[in-house]
Amino acid sequence: MFGWVELAILLLKVVNGIINWAHDRGMIDEGRRQVIAENAANIAIKVGARDKLREKIDAMSEAEVDKELSGLVDPPAGGRT
Repeated sequence: MFGWVELAILLLKVVNGIINWAHDRGMIDEGRRQVIAENAANIAIKVGARDKLREKIDAMSEAEVDKELSGLVDPPAGGRT
């Protein structure tokens, strides 16, 4: 049978294991929060760039937009024929 000292040591080991598990779990959750925050910041940057591009396009006439879009498709002058 277990003595009081052995029982106390076993109980302390169990409590220590629970505390370590809770601490590790907190670190994992903090890592998840950090990754989510980084992704949210990247999305905000991309949305900001999209909004700036949309403003520039909205300020252009249809002819200017068509000219810029055709420049994306047509090879530049002096290019391959």
